[in-house]
Amino acid sequence: MKVIIIEDEKIKRITLRDALRKEGYDVADFESPIFALNYIKQFGADVVVTDIKLPEMDGIEVLKLVKQVDPEIVVIMMTAYGTIENAVEAMKLGAYDYITKPFSSEKLIMILKKVEAYKKVVNENKELRRRLEERYSFANIIGRSKLMLEVYSQIEIVAQTDATVLIIGESGTGKDLVANAIHQLSSRKDKPFVKLSCAALPESLLESELFGHEKGAFTGAIKERKGRFECANGGTLFLDDVDDIPLGLQVKLLNVIQEKKFERVGGNEPIKVDVRLICASKVDLWELVKQGRFRDDLYYRISVIPIKLPPLRERKEDIPLLIEHFLKKYGGEGLEITSEAMETLIDYSWPGNVRQLENVIQRIIILSKGSKVTKEMLPSEILTEHGGKDIYSFWGKERIDLENLLSEVERQALRWALEKSMGNQTKAAKILGIKRTTLREKLKKYGLIKFKGDENLTEDKKLSSLN
Repeated sequence: MKVIIIEDEKIKRITLRDALRKEGYDVADFESPIFALNYIKQFGADVVVTDIKLPEMDGIEVLKLVKQVDPEIVVIMMTAYGTIENAVEAMKLGAYDYITKPFSSEKLIMILKKVEAYKKVVNENKELRRRLEERYSFANIIGRSKLMLEVYSQIEIVAQTDATVLIIGESGTGKDLVANAIHQLSSRKDKPFVKLSCAALPESLLESELFGHEKGAFTGAIKERKGRFECANGGTLFLDDVDDIPLGLQVKLLNVIQEKKFERVGGNEPIKVDVRLICASKVDLWELVKQGRFRDDLYYRISVIPIKLPPLRERKEDIPLLIEHFLKKYGGEGLEITSEAMETLIDYSWPGNVRQLENVIQRIIILSKGSKVTKEMLPSEILTEHGGKDIYSFWGKERIDLENLLSEVERQALRWALEKSMGNQTKAAKILGIKRTTLREKLKKYGLIKFKGDENLTEDKKLSSLN
């Protein structure tokens, strides 16, 4: 350790310096606290041993200034019997220990040995925290659940290839973060990462966004414009909401994937590109294929490696970790969330997934007036689901779609029964007071379970897959 001694008694200072150097410490000694502080600012220190009574300034002031330079520097005060009160004050201000004069060099060395052990524990804790953060925060994706660790493993594997990836997940699950992680871990990380959301764009505009257009190609095309494929050349193109691409444009996208070249809108010169394609969908694309709304050949091309992101309700053990992350991100580290409030947040179904949780934490930080967040301070939509208020409030509404409302009540009741019964359909039916066959019909109706064509499942067959 690097030890700084500040002592205006020359003989005492030199004696301590020589004794500590014999023990292997890197020691610098000063009569002037000002010179010592300038040295610390320039070269740093692990420990400062300072007298309380000094010329120019007292040891309390030295302590305050040292902590301003580096809060982790350990400060030990040397004091005579008449200044013990000052030493106690110094302890309150962050001094590690004090030693009363006269004392032997061996006594100070014993304290320094304790400091070494203390610093070792602090450094080990820092390293442990760093490793935990690395393990539970993968390329800005937060989670330590088994489902998320599997996703991390898939990302690491696919990042080493140029294969086309299809990321499947509900809105708000972090599909864009996964796409970015794949790019950053790939050999293309120094090349462009280009994103495009295909949602709600008309076919003509989407085609121009993807492939660009020539000047005069259509009304308003006053100059040549590069498309996203050209901009991503050499890098990665991330197409979000690929399920929204119109059928007519799906053919052109398939040709680009196969031929690695395309023509701008209004052009006839082929443009070659080298692009790694990552697509994302909020729905099961194969269902769209069966409905004739998505080309099967394109589906096979973009889903070479599928990655499914679990909704937040299926990885509830990650919620406290995510809350801690968002509190830090938005400056709410000092907020304490009570156990009752945390339990309510964990139990909530989070239909908007991680994005909704992030928004809720932002809202809590902005609106909180104290240092504690209680259950009553949580947003109404969370309390409503947990019986904190009426299930549905009709006051102030102009009209109500009764059919949709009843369907939503039924859907929530089915989900509640499935979760309460751990997916056992026989138990869920008993909880709801209906026949098991009726339960299965309703589960199919609301898409709460995926059946694999086996209509003879045993009565204790558990839930295989919740949406």
